[in-house]
Amino acid sequence: MQGLIGIVIIRSLIRFLGLHTRYLFYKLTNNPKSLKSLSNEYKDDYKDLGKALGQDFLNAVVGILIIVGCVLVAAVVYN
Repeated sequence: MQGLIGIVIIRSLIRFLGLHTRYLFYKLTNNPKSLKSLSNEYKDDYKDLGKALGQDFLNAVVGILIIVGCVLVAAVVYN
């Protein structure tokens, strides 16, 4: 049971970091998009499952890259 809770928490953290990192990236590049468009929460987009899964996949990949980057920086600084 603890493993399942850990997976849910880590999954949520990864998606949260990915979503907000993508939002800041678009904001810094003068191409602002809303958090709803990056998380695919528009009601008319619910019909397109591929688009919803694509946004979630991108959020997950960016979130994992942020976490891996932080771990690498911490490892380099520590050594």
